[in-house]
Amino acid sequence: MNKYIGFLLFLYSLSVPATPLDAILEQVKKGNLIEQKQAKAQIYNAHIDVKKINKRLFNARKTLKSTNNENVILEDRILQLQAQIKQRRAQYQSQQEGMQGVFKSVADHGDIMLQRTAAYGLWKYDRSNFIQKDKGNINNLHIRQLWIALIEQILMSSKIIQDEQQIVLTNGTLTSQYTVQFGPFNAYSQIQKQYHWLTFLPGQKIWQQITPEPTTQIDTTTMQIDPSFGQLLIKESRAPNWYERLKPAGTVGVLIILLGIIGGLICAIRMWALHQEEQKIQFQLKHSKALSNNALGRVILATEKSDLLSLDALLDEAILKEVPTIKKGISTLAVIASIPPLLGLLGTVAGMIETFRVITEQGNSDSQLLAGGISQALLTTELGLMVAIPLLLLHCLLRSKSIRLIEILEQQSAGLLVLRQHDLRNINE
Repeated sequence: MNKYIGFLLFLYSLSVPATPLDAILEQVKKGNLIEQKQAKAQIYNAHIDVKKINKRLFNARKTLKSTNNENVILEDRILQLQAQIKQRRAQYQSQQEGMQGVFKSVADHGDIMLQRTAAYGLWKYDRSNFIQKDKGNINNLHIRQLWIALIEQILMSSKIIQDEQQIVLTNGTLTSQYTVQFGPFNAYSQIQKQYHWLTFLPGQKIWQQITPEPTTQIDTTTMQIDPSFGQLLIKESRAPNWYERLKPAGTVGVLIILLGIIGGLICAIRMWALHQEEQKIQFQLKHSKALSNNALGRVILATEKSDLLSLDALLDEAILKEVPTIKKGISTLAVIASIPPLLGLLGTVAGMIETFRVITEQGNSDSQLLAGGISQALLTTELGLMVAIPLLLLHCLLRSKSIRLIEILEQQSAGLLVLRQHDLRNINE
């Protein structure tokens, strides 16, 4: 400030003539006042600018805080939307997989229907002329005709078609017979005054008599539908009989069957013998005279001339003599019943070894061959269990029946002992 005043005084001394000191002082004061006013004005303006800046800063901070809150809300919303998108995507994928399964099922069913319909010759009843079109020139009209042709095939599949058809008989001769066809499902015809099931040969476009004849009888008064398009009838006609089922079991199967027959004979003989013995014992219980044709009568006869001291021992001895006769064959039946499962297991092991040997020699890992070999190997186990389970049940029945007869002998012997003791006491008195 002092430098500035000195500089003004120097300029003034150069530009004006010398003046009194009072005038110079007055000028200096005026200049100082002007500078102070200017400084105050600058300070005031600076305060105003600072207030404006603070206000702007406050508004900016407020805006920033509001923006941050909105950002937090938006981030939460984004996370929620991402979770919803993820959930919807999973639902979409699940629904897409389900729809693909449905589409595949519908397509497979449609292919099967078309193949079966074509195989059963229903296209010859087509009135849309679709099959006569040029396959190399396909347009929208042909696609529409295909739709109409498929609708007609669906309608034909629901009808009973009665027409004269060419049929190959079991002896190989070709004849023309009146046939009844239930859509693409199955058909039959009257051949030599008897009704027979038919199957369609798509290669030759003729019908053939199913041989051997299925066991399902043809009823002309009802509609018999095979949902497998005749495959169940063919499977039924080719079903093996009991001999063909047991033939793969081989020697082990024969042994199991022989054991089953032997066990059944033993059971039948012993069951009849125990039944006869039970009837004789019941007859003896109703009569006082001892008979020698039953176990209880023989026990009574063995103790008729005994004294009181040896009566108990004689009763036990007589009962012990009858027990082996009553239990005869039961232990043998138990042993026979335990052998078939072991033979079945032996046959299964041998069959598995043979199956793996064949697969190893042929170098073929065909799962169908392996499954067929395992199925035949398990046949002996199945046969052994089928024989053993009934034999075990029959063994339990025989054992319970024999135990019941032995209990009758013991009860009647105890009563006989008490009665004999009472009679001897009366004689002694």
